Amino acid sequence: MPLPKVVIVGRPNVGKSSLFNWIAGRRIAIVDPTAGVTRDRVSALASIGDGPDAYFFELIDTGGVGMVDRDDLSEDVDRQINVAMDEASLIMFVVDVRDGRMPLDEEVARRLRTLPTPVILVINKADTEQFEEREDDFYKLGRGKPVYVSVHQNRNKPQLLKMIEERLPDADSFKPADEVMKVAVVGRPNTGKSTFINMLAQAERMIVSEKPGTTRDAVDVRFDLDGLPFVAIDTAGIKRKAKIRDNLEFYSIHRAERSIRRADVTLLFLDPTQGISKLDKQMADYISKEYKPCIFVVNKWDLIATDPEVDMKESMGKFANAVQHSFRNMAYMPLAFITAKTGKNVKALLNLSQSMFKQANKRVGTSALNKVLRAAVEAHPPSSRESRAARIYYATQVGVAPPTVVLFVNSPALFDSTYQRYLLNTFREQLPFHDIPLKLYLRARSQTDPNAPRKESDDPTADMGSFIDDDERPRRTGGFGSDDFEINELLSELEE
Repeated sequence: MPLPKVVIVGRPNVGKSSLFNWIAGRRIAIVDPTAGVTRDRVSALASIGDGPDAYFFELIDTGGVGMVDRDDLSEDVDRQINVAMDEASLIMFVVDVRDGRMPLDEEVARRLRTLPTPVILVINKADTEQFEEREDDFYKLGRGKPVYVSVHQNRNKPQLLKMIEERLPDADSFKPADEVMKVAVVGRPNTGKSTFINMLAQAERMIVSEKPGTTRDAVDVRFDLDGLPFVAIDTAGIKRKAKIRDNLEFYSIHRAERSIRRADVTLLFLDPTQGISKLDKQMADYISKEYKPCIFVVNKWDLIATDPEVDMKESMGKFANAVQHSFRNMAYMPLAFITAKTGKNVKALLNLSQSMFKQANKRVGTSALNKVLRAAVEAHPPSSRESRAARIYYATQVGVAPPTVVLFVNSPALFDSTYQRYLLNTFREQLPFHDIPLKLYLRARSQTDPNAPRKESDDPTADMGSFIDDDERPRRTGGFGSDDFEINELLSELEE
């Protein structure tokens, strides 16, 4: 299962950001008495306990519900709050004990009643037990027994963490075999998305049923391919904001973004006759930020291939280079050339999507992960910064979809983004995550961790030995991954 998400919501100035920093254990969110400081979602890795057996979750701070933004961004802030609540595994509803129950608290409670997500009512700023005498007033919010905390007095944090742990899903309940893969089909208008969906409905050995919707909304198309269930999410064509003419087009963009968020694999359709636009790059950037596996789908290749003056091999190679150059931070993601109108390579595309879905739900043992990590650090040790040696203790995978790795180090500030990318690329090359994005968190080793090293060493891998089993080897998965989806093989397939 993906890393659980614990979302903090509430009206402005109830101490959400302070609570966020308190649970995360470090100052991340900006804390200021001015209402509306937090606008976007802010996330951090948090845990209950220390060491390899710690329970990890993603903690997310949000803007205040009902805030009046001085830059007229209230609607954007509200949309970010809704996105966070839709994705949440658990919601912490924060109120201020000193102010009592306010009308905006009632509004937050009303919005939460429609969600199936478990909610903890957190009454903040309760510095002493005397404040708990106001409990009856907050029971009217309908969230059951609350927990009283005080960030400034460091009060009742263990009780809050225990409630979080009791309400979050158990990692052992993950069953990837029962999942139905959802594929989002996105791109600019007229790139052949609807033709592709129609092809799914007509292709051999595919059973399709379509959920009702409009041309501007996302439509779920459920079908079976060779006995395997799929859901294709069809979306309206994405336009640049400057060309958005009405509210319907505005909401179609947000529905497309929502489709990407709830998809397992995204197919970004490109039209070779139009080239690669700024909008394609913006959409790819959104897919990347959501850590979604993506395939760049070059459709309508038949229009290029019919030109007798065009060398198909050379033309495909040039376009592949253009895609790699335009989407450098996603260069590991595959590229597919199809003709949706005739169905050419459509089945191969779905097989590749299924392979990426399996990769995204793959778990790697701590032993295998640390063998790869140790070799990577020995081959290219991290540089010292600020006269301090960067030291790595061990790594562990704590989630899937996307695969999420926590790296325990002496100080996260000593590891720059370049070195983190190096480690991610190494994990992707040597572990069964060849075509998909990985999420990496750096976490400082807690002094209470029983596995903490007893003395310093100049060797950044000196403390990794106890986490590595010499008899275990990292294993690669077969299937239609990047190793057997090279451009030359694809060219040969299309030539046939």
